[in-house]
Amino acid sequence: MDPNRIIQALKGTIDPNLRIAAETELNQSYKIINFAPTLLQIIVSDQVEFPVRQAAAIYMKNMVTQYWPDREAPPGEAMLPFNIHENDRQKIRDNIVEGIIHSPDLIRSQLAVCLRAIIKYDFPGRWTAVVDKIGFFLQSPNNASWLGSLMCLYQLVRTYEFKKAEERDPLIAAMQIFLPRIQQKIFQLLPDSSQLSVLIQKQILKIFYALVQV
Repeated sequence: MDPNRIIQALKGTIDPNLRIAAETELNQSYKIINFAPTLLQIIVSDQVEFPVRQAAAIYMKNMVTQYWPDREAPPGEAMLPFNIHENDRQKIRDNIVEGIIHSPDLIRSQLAVCLRAIIKYDFPGRWTAVVDKIGFFLQSPNNASWLGSLMCLYQLVRTYEFKKAEERDPLIAAMQIFLPRIQQKIFQLLPDSSQLSVLIQKQILKIFYALVQV
């Protein structure tokens, strides 16, 4: 999939004079294998203009929330409805956590919605590795990595926020790994009143609040 072609189409969606043609181009392309992973590459690229990255993030959020889960053909129809191809899903799983960690806030919030949808359908069955991925970045001494990592962990916790106790076993197993780390981190940050420190502490408290909801 040619990234430049997608970039030009996304750029066109921002221009009222080009929007209809650009949306037609995207609607003709989104079912092509490797379209969604290419979108993610565009989203995380510092070489792409920010409005285009933001447009790509919104488009990807809509794609993931609508086309990620496997769906059956409607009664009486032989053709299966479109899903993001499993090879493309795996590429996105492999890179979305890093994308959230390294993206600016406006893009991070869109990718976080994608991550929560992916976790909802794929964890733990298809994607137990998300725990290891988040855990790796929560060992970083870099506070900037911590903020994005904690946002990813928050999506995991929110997926189980109101589930019955017997359905929360995968989350509880993961939190046995994470809770000691985030407890240690918040104690380290308490004397630090910088904006980043306060944001990290706030995110940790949001995780804990969502975890204890019943």
